[in-house]
Amino acid sequence: MNKIFGLGLLSLISIVLTACGGCPMIAGCNGTDRSPYFITPVSNQVRGIPLPPQTKLTYQSQHFKQEFQQTHALKEQNLTGISLPENTAILWGGMPVERFIQFSNPKMTGFSVYPAIGFKSEQSNAFLNLWKSCESDLDINLKNPNDWSFNPSNMQIRGCGINIQQRSEYTDDELRQNQADEFLRKINQALQKLPKQQNYPVLH
Repeated sequence: MNKIFGLGLLSLISIVLTACGGCPMIAGCNGTDRSPYFITPVSNQVRGIPLPPQTKLTYQSQHFKQEFQQTHALKEQNLTGISLPENTAILWGGMPVERFIQFSNPKMTGFSVYPAIGFKSEQSNAFLNLWKSCESDLDINLKNPNDWSFNPSNMQIRGCGINIQQRSEYTDDELRQNQADEFLRKINQALQKLPKQQNYPVLH
């Protein structure tokens, strides 16, 4: 009897794992992100960044009923992402960007910022040239996690895309990691030569 019960339980677990195999917890098995979000009706400033109307602010849910679109902005301390409206970007550090996503690992304080597709930066300096060369999102550690503005004194770049990341205990390709270390040294050095940004032009 116990053997039959055990086999039945294993079958049930197998079915559940197959149904949900590989799906992220945040999205659920049907691929729907249930995170609460708010669409700003007017221009707003969030985490130190002026944002245009219709920007999507995503938050970490504080209880099981808090999901999908909200009728008002939630607490900024629970913000996990900023997504600008379609075909819209802001100049952040001289780069047209469209999205900011907070690191999911609570031990890491910071976010990833994503260049906007279809926009080109007209500006040129050592920092921007290095960012453009890796053609990807920039991962940034913050001293003050509530300040997402372009403020070099608050920032340290820890990665650009998948291939350029800070050295860790899991590093196994010494040559590639040495190249990543050199890139990060150069881009952080270039970053610290830039002033804090005061204005964030909106691009369409």
